[in-house]
Amino acid sequence: MSMNADDLIDFLQPHFPDAFIQAANQGNKFDVRVVDASFEGKRSVQRQQSIYALVNGFIASGDIHAMNIQALTPEEWEAQQAR
Repeated sequence: MSMNADDLIDFLQPHFPDAFIQAANQGNKFDVRVVDASFEGKRSVQRQQSIYALVNGFIASGDIHAMNIQALTPEEWEAQQAR
């Protein structure tokens, strides 16, 4: 099975039910943005690890070759939009 951006969003959404999730891919390289209040008070690395832990099986199988993760709190996302 070849994974695309919509598949990745569908997979992640139940794990972050209140999150805003965006994803894009070129082949098996993905960019994903997860905006969720659960990231509050966590360092960037901890946020990314929580997402990597979920997709590890797809990385191991080769469905995902590379992933660029942006994990933001709603406040950080709003600040980015305001620029």
